[in-house]
Amino acid sequence: MQRTSAARTAAVSAALFGISFFLTVASVNVPHTSSDAKLLAWWQVGSNVQSGLISLLFAVCTAVLFAVVVNYVLTLAGRTSQVQTTAFARSMAGAFTATLLVSAALRGVIGFLVKVQDEPLPRVDVLRYATALNYTLIGTVVMTVFALTVLAVSVIVLRTQMLGRWVGFVGLGCGVIVLVAASAMFGAFTIPIAILWSWCMAVAIWRESTPAATAVPAAQETALA
Repeated sequence: MQRTSAARTAAVSAALFGISFFLTVASVNVPHTSSDAKLLAWWQVGSNVQSGLISLLFAVCTAVLFAVVVNYVLTLAGRTSQVQTTAFARSMAGAFTATLLVSAALRGVIGFLVKVQDEPLPRVDVLRYATALNYTLIGTVVMTVFALTVLAVSVIVLRTQMLGRWVGFVGLGCGVIVLVAASAMFGAFTIPIAILWSWCMAVAIWRESTPAATAVPAAQETALA
């Protein structure tokens, strides 16, 4: 019963991760190729400043949900001999969570200064720097460590068969695509692929939590006892 509950929690978290990740990037779209006048005018709109804070909250939720999913999978893997791969996946998942939280801070820092601390809007060069730093971080570092986490988790799934092998192959394909795109600094465009992987993981984990799926491991443990 505890395993079923934990699996369903992880499955729901995987599904919500995809939604939250999408809302993280969709809730704010700072223009980074416009003139200084247009950029300053965009930031002077109250709803645009507020959108940065909303994106920050979704990014924090995304990081937490990802940690729940990966921790569940790696807890299952802890019963196997995949020690080194599990350790690598855990470290990359921690790096993804940390870098995404940094990106979250960059997304909300302007809104926090203006809306919470009632500070004046920074100069245009500061606004451009903060925007460029955030886009660079999420398009390269964040998506690179995400891809490495997905690849490591997929290898564990294929070697242990603790989830459906199909989700392992899906993860390998998604991980390679995201890693190549992030290496070319286009990782932000592969966020839909990350969402696809998370929803596939949600389906695989939920199916693993059903009574028919959990009955086989229980029977094996009884036979060994």
